[in-house]
Amino acid sequence: MTRVGSKILILAPLMAVLLFCLFDTSQAASSFDCCLGYTEHPLHSKLIKGYAEQWSYETCDIDAIIFYTRRYTVCADPNEAWVKHTLKILSSRLKKMSK
Repeated sequence: MTRVGSKILILAPLMAVLLFCLFDTSQAASSFDCCLGYTEHPLHSKLIKGYAEQWSYETCDIDAIIFYTRRYTVCADPNEAWVKHTLKILSSRLKKMSK
């Protein structure tokens, strides 16, 4: 086999792996959902099973707290008083569970 042929045999799998990695990361970025607005109704903390934080300096356009319930997700404004209060309740709930 020639030198060119052996280089192609080495480069072809490498290029395939690189293309797969590029495709894989683009799929992950496109499947990420962002909050585009906030709920107008406060949630009771007993309904909330967990939460996540969304920050505008990362992937999405607005800052939001994403509350997870059994049936749905709710986007809330992190500056609202009820959201801050709910986060404190959830934080204390986690502290009690870790003891």
